[in-house]
Amino acid sequence: MIGWWIVISTQTPEERSRHADSERRDHILATWEVGLGGLDWVERLVAKSAAQKVRSDGYPNVYVASAETVIPLLVDGPPAHDGAMVIGDDYVMPPKWIGKVEMHRDRIEACPTSQALTIEAWDLS
Repeated sequence: MIGWWIVISTQTPEERSRHADSERRDHILATWEVGLGGLDWVERLVAKSAAQKVRSDGYPNVYVASAETVIPLLVDGPPAHDGAMVIGDDYVMPPKWIGKVEMHRDRIEACPTSQALTIEAWDLS
């Protein structure tokens, strides 16, 4: 495994699976790629019962948490992590790597704190 592609959406997991990409796009608050350790922030939320893990096979891992919990973690961009360097056959990912960040600030700011958010983590292997 080389890391994760994270997608945070205002749609429920069921809505995300039922709709086409074009219909899902407008509900996305943020996406980014992250190296190993990049799920630590959401796993900490699960451990504190502030998020629920709905699926965990990497295709994708799915979590649900309130905007009240998640939005503050996005203020400065994707949550930082302490991931290790990953060396593959034809790539090197530095420690703490985060890439391809897409933050929709207007949607994030307009999101009600009571909104349930779906967090998908797609295995980048």
